[in-house]
Amino acid sequence: MKSFTLIELLFVSIIFTLLIIGVFQVMDVGRGAWFTGDTSIELRQEIIKTFMRMERELKETRPAQVSLGSSTSDTSLTFKIPQDIDGDGTILDSSGNIEWSPNIVYALNGSKQITRTASGATTIIANDVTSLLFTRPATPVNILQIDVTANKTTATNKILQDSGEISVKMRN
Repeated sequence: MKSFTLIELLFVSIIFTLLIIGVFQVMDVGRGAWFTGDTSIELRQEIIKTFMRMERELKETRPAQVSLGSSTSDTSLTFKIPQDIDGDGTILDSSGNIEWSPNIVYALNGSKQITRTASGATTIIANDVTSLLFTRPATPVNILQIDVTANKTTATNKILQDSGEISVKMRN
């Protein structure tokens, strides 16, 4: 009966160890790619959700009801939307003029969140935002451009960044 020598057993152990290390390396790369992809999707969804919320309200306003801190671009936006103020079921007053809501403000706070403030109540509409810029081109006056940049850290401590831009056409 023939048995294995010590050298043969060491050689098999080394090969087996290298195979296990290789398998774990592949699994670790796959796990990292999974977390990166998952975080990237979450970041993109946050930007899209933010744009949809802002666009819905800003399409209702008029250029005359929008103000930026400077004349063409700023990091916060103040505007009004049509609202039934007198409670008669329409957005028109007794003279036929549109009733406008109190000021609504979109701004980026120090906690990397876009906030919406209206009538003294503040709600968070986006998280993980690093920059926010509202821009009004000279022509056409009813266009408002919004630029958002956001970043998020993955479970593997990799920082991902994404940005988006949308142009909203306000009513005339």
